Amino acid sequence: MSHFSPVNGWLHYTNRAKQSPEIMSKRRVDLSYQNASAEDLGQGFKRYTWRSGVLINSRDYLEFRLEAQENEGVISAGYLSDPMENIYSLQNGPIQPNVMVLVLHNASNTESAIFPWLVVKGEI
Repeated sequence: MSHFSPVNGWLHYTNRAKQSPEIMSKRRVDLSYQNASAEDLGQGFKRYTWRSGVLINSRDYLEFRLEAQENEGVISAGYLSDPMENIYSLQNGPIQPNVMVLVLHNASNTESAIFPWLVVKGEI
């Protein structure tokens, strides 16, 4: 049953979902440009890819910190999975000019290998 409670004239939803007991863990993986393959995309843009997949278990959360060189600005990040499963990006954004965070959740019942990528612009 949903509950709404008035606060300062506004109705607020108070029946919050409880965290699922099926969640196993949250891990953090730091990946550096030094361990990545770099591809020149032209006009100062570059894409880093990491060839060795990082396993994400069923129901787990995985946080990546993707680091570019200090003189590069992060633009975008993403991932591929193998096999393709119900893996969702929960957060994706820069935390420093050269570091992007990517937080994933594996909502499937199968483990999968994650292959992240990072697009940067040089000479910031």
